[in-house]
Amino acid sequence: MTTHAQPALGRIQHFQALEHSWSCLLAEAVGSRNLISVLCATSRFGNWALSATTALLLLAVQGPRVFGLYLTATLAAVGLQSGIKRLCRRTRPCHRPDGPPQRAPIPDHGSFPSGHTLHAVMAAVLVAALVPVAAPFFVVVAILMAASRVVLGVHYPTDVIAGGVIGGLFAVLVLSVL
Repeated sequence: MTTHAQPALGRIQHFQALEHSWSCLLAEAVGSRNLISVLCATSRFGNWALSATTALLLLAVQGPRVFGLYLTATLAAVGLQSGIKRLCRRTRPCHRPDGPPQRAPIPDHGSFPSGHTLHAVMAAVLVAALVPVAAPFFVVVAILMAASRVVLGVHYPTDVIAGGVIGGLFAVLVLSVL
């Protein structure tokens, strides 16, 4: 390793240690059983129920073309997200010995990026643009989804940020072809 790369690597490792500490603090700071129940329910809703709800809403309000574009974008997003997870192989915070407790089921092994947040943000952006009356619900779900993944111990903040960015980009892509 070159001497120029060592300081950068040290900063990355320092940031990762800080992010892990933040994740543990956030997960441990939420002790309310009721709030944890809400976050668990939100997280479960993100296991395809959110995508199905979004797809049916778009079909009912916007028709089969938008429905088809949404399904295509969802499948492409899943493929990209899965590929990034396989490439990065980031350990989830709850899988580290000094990590927070795991409070939600984990659908796969990789932590980066958050697929739940990806789908929630993609849905929120599309619904806000195409079905504004339903936007408040979807925006709240997206915010709760991102928070839930960190508080429940299954993602780091950068995981949910990356998932949100990818979801937003896929939504913009869909909107650009309409």
